[in-house]
Amino acid sequence: MRLLDEATSRDANFALAYCYSARAHALLYFLDLDPSRGRRLQAQTAVETALKLDPESAEAHLASADYWFRCHRDYGRAQQELTIARPGLPNSIPFLFLSAYLDRRQGRWAEAEKDIARAVELDPRNANAVNLLADTYVLMRRFSDGIGTYDRAISAGLQVPVIFVRKAAIEFAAAGDTMALHKALADAPPDLDVGGGETPLRIMLAMISHDFGAARKALAASPRTDFQEVDFSFYYPRSWYEAIIARAEGDRPRAQLAFARAREILAVRLKEKPDDPRTLAVLAQVDAGLDKKEEAIAEGTRAAELMPMSRDAYDAPLVLQGLAQVYIWTNQKERALNILHSLVTIPGYLTKGYLRVDPAWDPLRGDPGFEALVAGSPSPRA
Repeated sequence: MRLLDEATSRDANFALAYCYSARAHALLYFLDLDPSRGRRLQAQTAVETALKLDPESAEAHLASADYWFRCHRDYGRAQQELTIARPGLPNSIPFLFLSAYLDRRQGRWAEAEKDIARAVELDPRNANAVNLLADTYVLMRRFSDGIGTYDRAISAGLQVPVIFVRKAAIEFAAAGDTMALHKALADAPPDLDVGGGETPLRIMLAMISHDFGAARKALAASPRTDFQEVDFSFYYPRSWYEAIIARAEGDRPRAQLAFARAREILAVRLKEKPDDPRTLAVLAQVDAGLDKKEEAIAEGTRAAELMPMSRDAYDAPLVLQGLAQVYIWTNQKERALNILHSLVTIPGYLTKGYLRVDPAWDPLRGDPGFEALVAGSPSPRA
C-alpha cells in the first residue's frame, strides 16, 4: 500500500495504480486484517477513481468486480463487472482467479475448475494458480487430481517448500495418514508459515499424537498473531490455539483465559462487520468453550442462517462445520452428527481423513453413527 500510494502521489492520473490499490484494500478488508469501514471506503474510492480516469479500462472493471466481491459479497454485481472486463483480459490470471472464486461461491464447480486450469496452463509455475486448482479439487473431493496437479507443477520446476506441504496435506485429507505430512513439514524450513498456514498443521499433528508440549512449542515458534487453516480465508487469533491446546490437555483455567482473550478479538471484529457469518461461527465455538451454551448455540445457528448454501456454497459448509463443533462441545452430539452426515456429501473441506484422526472430532469416537460415517458405510440412522 505504501508503494501504491507513492505511485499515485507521483502521478494522480495513474489508473492502473488505483486498480491495484483497490484490490489491496479490498483484500485487507475481506480477510479481516483490517475490517474497518475506513478500509472498505478506501477500496471504494480507489475503484471509483480508476473508473473515472479510464472508464473503458478492463483492469478498472476487474478491480470493481473484486471490490463488490470482497467488500460487499455482492456476487451478481461482481459478475456484471467481470463480464465488462472479460474481452480486455483474455489471458489475465488475476481475472481467471476472480472468476473462479465467484464460481466456487455460487456452486459452479465445473466452471471454476475450467478457469483455474486455464490459469495453470498459462503459467505452470505460478504457485497461486497451482494451489487454487489443487484446492478446488480438494473441495470437490477429487484428491488424486489435486495430488496430480502438484506433481505436474513440481515436474515443471515449481519446487518451493510450501508446494510439498500442500501436496502432503491433500494426502492427509484423503485418508488421514499423517506420515506424508509429518515428512513434508520436517523437510521444510522450520519457519515456513505462509499466511500462518503451516503452524496449525504442526499443532494438529502434535495433538493427534497427544504431544501437547510439541503443540505449544509449534505455536510459540511462530511470531505471528493470526493464523489461517485449511480454507485460507479466515484468520484465527493466537489465543484460539492456546485455548484449544489447553482444553485438550484438560487445563480448564488456562483454556478459559485463552478463550476469553479470543472472544475479545472476535468481538472487535464483529463491531466492524456486524453479523459476519464466519466470525460469528468461530465466536460460537469460543462461547461453547467458555461454557456459554445458550449463547454459543444461538450464535452458531445465526451464522448458519446468515450463510445458507444458496448464498455461498464455499463459506456455508465452513459455518456449518463450526456449528457442528458447537453442538459437540454443548453435548448435543446427535445434532452434530446430522450436520456431519450432510457435509460429507457436498463440496467442502471436511473430509474422511480429518474425521478419522483430527482431535476436534474425538468426542464422537465410538458413536456408531460417527464410526459408520468415517468408514463410509450407511449410517445406522438412515
